[in-house]
Amino acid sequence: MSNRTSNDAPNEGTQSHTGRKPDQIAYTVRETSDGKEYWNRIGAMWKHKDGRGSELVLDSIPIDGRITLREQREQRMQDYEEERANRQPVNNTRTRDYGRER
Repeated sequence: MSNRTSNDAPNEGTQSHTGRKPDQIAYTVRETSDGKEYWNRIGAMWKHKDGRGSELVLDSIPIDGRITLREQREQRMQDYEEERANRQPVNNTRTRDYGRER
């Protein structure tokens, strides 16, 4: 039995993620005998607005009990594009080579 009171977790049970994109995606990763990995999406995770927890919603449960949480791909791509935009430009001013002169 838990010793927690309703004051200990003000947003527990009332946290709504309706309309919000998940902060992370839940996967189960199965490795085959030939070393390949297969990632299957099994749910999603939303961070609580107060920053003190998160809500994990699973559509299925992995057989081995292992769950991998990863950031949304869109967020990773946005971070990559921002990082790339902040880098110094590379001077690749090469003229096209259309073969030998005739």
